[in-house]
Amino acid sequence: MELSSAQVNALQYAQSILDDAGLSPRDLSAHSQASSSPSPSSYSSPDTPTIPLPLSIPDPCSAILAAQYIPPPACSFTPDEISAGAHRINRQSIVHAIVNHPQGAIIEYPQTGSSEGNAVAHIFTLTRDSNTMEFDLPQFNFQYSLGDSHGGLNGVQCYLLRDSFGQPVICKKLSTSCKGLKTCSARSDIFSTTIHSYTNRSHVAELIAPPLLPFDDNAKHEVFLKTFAFFCSLTEHGCAFMASPECVSLDDDTDDVSSMASADDEHNINATQHSSHANSCQGKLVMRVDRFNRRYIQCQFCSQDDLSHLILRNLQEFDISYLQALVNDDKELIASHEEDARQDGYGPLVPCCFVAAPSEWKQLCPHWHRSSDGNLARGTLLKWEHHCTAKFDIFIPKDLPACPRIAVICRNPHSHPPPAPTKTPPLLVNLFRSLLLDMDWQLADATPRRIILDSGFMKGLRIALGWVADRSPCLSDIHPSLANLDHVRRLINAFRFEKYPLGTGFEGARLLVDEENKRSQERCYVRCAETYTLTAKTEFRLVICMTTSMALCLLGAKRISIDTSFKRLHGWQEFEIEAWDNDHMRSVTGARAFMTSQSAQAHLILFRRIFQIAEEDTGLSVSFHHIHGTGYKSVVADGHMGQGLGLGMFCVELCQNNTTICAYERNRQLRDLNPYDHLRRFYHVCTTHFKRNVLALRTHVSSEVYSAMLSLASSEPHPDIERTYATIRGGGRKARAWLKDKLVTNKFMLAAIYCPASLIPEVIWRACPSTTNGNEQAHCSANRDGVNLTLLGGIMRGRDFDERAAQSMEIHTLLGINSWDQDSTHVRRATRSIV
Repeated sequence: MELSSAQVNALQYAQSILDDAGLSPRDLSAHSQASSSPSPSSYSSPDTPTIPLPLSIPDPCSAILAAQYIPPPACSFTPDEISAGAHRINRQSIVHAIVNHPQGAIIEYPQTGSSEGNAVAHIFTLTRDSNTMEFDLPQFNFQYSLGDSHGGLNGVQCYLLRDSFGQPVICKKLSTSCKGLKTCSARSDIFSTTIHSYTNRSHVAELIAPPLLPFDDNAKHEVFLKTFAFFCSLTEHGCAFMASPECVSLDDDTDDVSSMASADDEHNINATQHSSHANSCQGKLVMRVDRFNRRYIQCQFCSQDDLSHLILRNLQEFDISYLQALVNDDKELIASHEEDARQDGYGPLVPCCFVAAPSEWKQLCPHWHRSSDGNLARGTLLKWEHHCTAKFDIFIPKDLPACPRIAVICRNPHSHPPPAPTKTPPLLVNLFRSLLLDMDWQLADATPRRIILDSGFMKGLRIALGWVADRSPCLSDIHPSLANLDHVRRLINAFRFEKYPLGTGFEGARLLVDEENKRSQERCYVRCAETYTLTAKTEFRLVICMTTSMALCLLGAKRISIDTSFKRLHGWQEFEIEAWDNDHMRSVTGARAFMTSQSAQAHLILFRRIFQIAEEDTGLSVSFHHIHGTGYKSVVADGHMGQGLGLGMFCVELCQNNTTICAYERNRQLRDLNPYDHLRRFYHVCTTHFKRNVLALRTHVSSEVYSAMLSLASSEPHPDIERTYATIRGGGRKARAWLKDKLVTNKFMLAAIYCPASLIPEVIWRACPSTTNGNEQAHCSANRDGVNLTLLGGIMRGRDFDERAAQSMEIHTLLGINSWDQDSTHVRRATRSIV
């Protein structure tokens, strides 16, 4: 008995699987030759050695297998099947060939009829989406853009789909057609007669329209293209500087448009809109010659009195003759250059081959062309003028769970090349989504580059692909569309929004605080995400991260250092309070915060909230040695004025009702001290930061003045401090400004670098760390986990860093195992500072 077409298709699919697995297809070959009885060779005798499966080669996941499926050509119906009516869709319609695809198979280029009126039926057995439990509909896998004509009917019988009793099922019929391709307005006619009806992803490269003509890489060609591209860029952007009223065209009535267009909308915006902002310079670009006979291009409004306008001098790599003709709009000379280029097969007069699928948002061709009226502009993408004749009828059973199969009827051939596989099938999108969601919180800062550097993501990708090659897999090994990193970035953004609906910025941090508040206090890390109004127009945002154990370290320290990092987060500053733990011989972070202002008022709020939270966690109050007789004896910082003044203001708040006599000035009560008075009693500036700032002036002052500047950072009294001041004042304008900053503007600075000018006891001064290297090292270690992060990513990476440090200290306490072979003793630290 002959096998049905469905059975033959199934055997062919099974044979392809065996071929891919390296197994012998001899058994199935016998069946594919329509033998109705099992071949003796299909059975293994007891003496026949069994070939073991290659267990070391993992199987790809089901989504990858579905995408790797290569559909066989449709089989025409036999006379017997036609007599039996197997080719009928219903009483009025028939198909001429049929393909039964295995369950879940991904078909991106369904075969259509090879001639006008010819129809091919595709029978799909559906699977459910693992996330939504909805059925995956096959038309969403098609690379063709559907929708030029729509129509639908309910309650239609389809004879090609049968229920469990063998009866035709009731379906919803959707009728649509192929939208073809979009082509450039400067298109070529070489594809006008291109038709196709059958292809697949492995062979589609042979049929798709080439994106560019073959490139002849010679010097003349390269110079022409560089010159032409340079002028196109000038045409598009012009003089991009914000202009004064006299430089703005009076007849420019273009509405102000948002400049927040994303990269995805780049092709949607007409090139002229980039330079038509109401306040942008409308000056004409002109070419000039300097006294050395070198050409340069400048805005007509550029002058010695107004140098902010565009001026470009580096023109030696361009064809000056052609460039000058373009700038001067010398039509005759332009035509001569471009006609020569056209005869050599390049330039703006050559017909364009660029095409795009209608589903893509592009509206402009990326290439610039010379139109028949002589204007130079990017081509406009137009609908394929040869209307595609391919039609699609999709029959979806009304009761899909009872009959999880769909029939897609494809009529007539396509009248254009197949589109490139730029659309990722939903099943593969879900696979990519699952790999990204497995990254957990690291998805907050995921980018196309970062995910391929993430070992967890790459391990999941290897497993999904069944990867055994020596090289690492690429995203395009999932699907060619993922070679487009902008497309990958859009998918990442969509999945990130799904996981973090409030975003990965401040609102996401506030949501994280709400979730943390549901946990026990010992497990809380993100303690607050708050907004404050500093002035009528200034808003300050603050996020504080601290565990109870960090709070205990913070309040138990005697000497702390504070510092701010500016490169870890994008748009935020990361603040740390750090102390040296002699028990564990390591630097520990007492508090971590993220803030958006460096003002003194912002730092006052910062210190106030940090110590409020620490007191709530531990029951201990913050104390300063000069106020309470215990607590912080010194604070070392980088000398930032807002940071230092904010700390002094916090001390004023602590002493506002304290009538105790100051231990250092017996004629004053603590409540009478101002912020600078408090800083004189404990604040010390990092000598490394101080010397670095002085080093910036070394080329502007004499060696004597430079040495005098450095000498101010001392714990020993100067023999003649006034003479040192006089030496610096005599060093010129910059030296005088520097000294004024230390003595007048930044009132606490001199006392923070020169011990005799402060009220800090000498022994405490010498015990204080002279630098903020502990903070710098902590910032450096944290930055190795990533920089330019989102706020949420910075918080989570900070949590990981602080939890690793806490775990390390716990192991050291319990078992005496340190982070390094050599303990960071005083001798070890001194040696590292010298050697």
